[in-house]
Amino acid sequence: MSAAASATTDKLTPRIPGGLSTVKGWDEDPSLLAEARDLIPFAELLPEWYSRFFGGRRRRSSPSSSDGADDADAGRPKVSPWAHRDDHKYDGDDLLLKRLTFWFQKEGMSWINNPPCVVCGCADTSNVGMRGPRTPEEIEGGAGRVELYHCPTCDAQTTTFPRYNSPRKLLETRRGRCGEYANLFGLFCRASGFEVRYVSDFTDHVWVECWSVRGSRWVHADSCEGTIDEPSMYEHGWGKELNYILAFSAERVVDVTRRYTRKFNARDFQRRRRTICGSESHGEMILAQVNASLRA
Repeated sequence: MSAAASATTDKLTPRIPGGLSTVKGWDEDPSLLAEARDLIPFAELLPEWYSRFFGGRRRRSSPSSSDGADDADAGRPKVSPWAHRDDHKYDGDDLLLKRLTFWFQKEGMSWINNPPCVVCGCADTSNVGMRGPRTPEEIEGGAGRVELYHCPTCDAQTTTFPRYNSPRKLLETRRGRCGEYANLFGLFCRASGFEVRYVSDFTDHVWVECWSVRGSRWVHADSCEGTIDEPSMYEHGWGKELNYILAFSAERVVDVTRRYTRKFNARDFQRRRRTICGSESHGEMILAQVNASLRA
C-alpha cells in the first residue's frame, strides 16, 4: 500500500453504524428487557443473595405464609450450580456477571456452525452461498444476510440460516454464532442492571464489556467462552493478530484496542492497524466526529 493510499484508508466508519444499532436495540423495548429478565435464574446464580434479600423480604411481608416461603427456600440450591473455584476473587455484581456469563454459554443459546437440513434433518449440510433477506420474517428480524445450505443426503438446497440482528428475534431463536451471542447476551446483561458496551474486534469476533461499580472499570465478558476479565485471551490464547477493537455504547464509541494487546507499538501490529485506518490521528478524528454527533 502506498503512503498516499494508506493516509486515506478508512475501514472504521463503515463498521460504526452496526455497533451503535446493536446497543440501542437493547433498550428500545422495556417489555423485551422484562422478558429477558424473567429467563435469568437469579436464584441459581446467586442463591446467597436470593435467600438473604428476596426470600427474607417475602417472609417478613407475609407472616401468614412463612411456612410456604421456608419450603420454597429449602428447594433452592445453597451453592450455585454455576460456581467456580475462583469465585472468591469476585463479589457482588462482579460475581453475578461471572456466573451469568457462564450460564449463558451453557444454556442461553445454541451455537450453530451449519444448521440441520429442514427436509430430512441431516446434520452434514454445507454452505453454498448467501443472499439478502427476502421473507417478512427475515426482514422483521433484521437479518443482515441469509446463509444457504445444501444437504448431501436428500440433495435439498432449502435450508437457510438468517443472521438475525434483532434482539427480540434472537430471544425467540436462541441460536447463532459470536455476533448473535454477544447481541443477546448484551440484552441479558442490561436486563440484569449492568451498564453494557458492545465490543467489536475487526479480526472477526465480538463480545461485551460491563461496568464494574466495585472496580470502577469496564470488565470484559465473552459469552461464547463463558468467561470474564480475560482480555489477553484473544492475542495470547487464540493467537489472533489484532488490529482495531471498538467498544460501543449509546453515547460513545471508544477505541479499546490497547486493553486487549501487549503489542500495540510493535511494527507488525501498527502495520495491521494501517490497513484499517491510515493513521492514529485519522482514527481519532473519525471517533471524535462520531461522538460529537451522538452528543448533539
